[in-house]
Amino acid sequence: MFRLMAAFLFALATGWSSVAAWAQEPVPVGVHHQTVWVPDFYGSLVNKYVTDFTTSPPTFVASAIDVSSYSCNPNSVAIKGARIYVVCNSDYGGPDEILVFNDTTFNYVKTIDGTGPSGAGGTFPYFSGSGLIGIAFDMHGNLWVTGYGANSLYRIPLAELSSASPQIDRQVVDSPDLPAGITFTAAGAAWVVGQYGGGILVKFPDSVINGPGTFLHNSPDNLNPQLCLSNILTDCHPTSGLFNNPEGVAVFDGAVWVSNNGGNAPGRKLVRAVPEAGQAFATSKYGHAANAPFSCPGGLFTSTLAGATPELWVNDEGFGFENGTCGSSSATQGSGVGLVHAFTASDLLNNPTAPTPEAFKGAAKLKTGSPGFGGVFVQLD
Repeated sequence: MFRLMAAFLFALATGWSSVAAWAQEPVPVGVHHQTVWVPDFYGSLVNKYVTDFTTSPPTFVASAIDVSSYSCNPNSVAIKGARIYVVCNSDYGGPDEILVFNDTTFNYVKTIDGTGPSGAGGTFPYFSGSGLIGIAFDMHGNLWVTGYGANSLYRIPLAELSSASPQIDRQVVDSPDLPAGITFTAAGAAWVVGQYGGGILVKFPDSVINGPGTFLHNSPDNLNPQLCLSNILTDCHPTSGLFNNPEGVAVFDGAVWVSNNGGNAPGRKLVRAVPEAGQAFATSKYGHAANAPFSCPGGLFTSTLAGATPELWVNDEGFGFENGTCGSSSATQGSGVGLVHAFTASDLLNNPTAPTPEAFKGAAKLKTGSPGFGGVFVQLD
């Protein structure tokens, strides 16, 4: 993800070579429409890629929300209730904030600027200098966002989201340090991946991360994880060399998946972690050479729909750039580069070294941008 400020890593590519060899393009079973939202940090765009499988042949349409007038560097997105929430990051200038738009008309709705009660009287600018990255909704409808530069997680409660100026009501610190991706399970548990100690993955049950208490700026919460996996940390299931500047996280096919972005050079791998008894994990890696199929994988997302095969989506902002710097140098920065892939469980498990992406109409056109975290969001109906 971001690499120019305190190891803030970002992923990228300045061009892309031939797309990995997709097989014949079948129509996904059970899917009528597929909408993929992809932030382009460099281009100040949020791309909307829609594939309509009800037509013969299927049709593909691309459009975009231009957020340049807000000085927004879009890093990740989330959708809820016909609203798209766009995380803006301050690493290359501009504010740390969340912009809200109508997800169909693209009309601007409001800005979440990160203001909230300080806990000691008055208000506090929680997002100022936070380095916002990941975003996700929990099972209660609360909105969570990660602040890499502030080692913090922030909660905007459901009750606040309908107000004109939604406020922060909870701050969680050092849980973990340098947090990047965040996701929630159907049961409400949070998985957060960070870069502390070279890489760390933690799990908090809903009863912990949304537990009772007031945790504002003057007394933020510092949670003990239920499960913890790391490269080197004692009492955190240390597994040497497992993570390499991890960014994205998703729960998929009974496992937790983490993207090894690599920082200033391609990480090229996904890590699959399956919780076992106690604090133990069974771990394995997927991908090997650049573009087989990963170079600088960032944001991850799991798409599900009743009757359809679940898929893991990977935003690779370095795709097509075998030996790039993943966005840390001007030579590897650009808009409309890289690629977003989709994989079924069998795509990954049957070929760990070079898994083949799913084929569908428009698959080769799901461009992203670099640098950036690339937190994607996928809608199916």
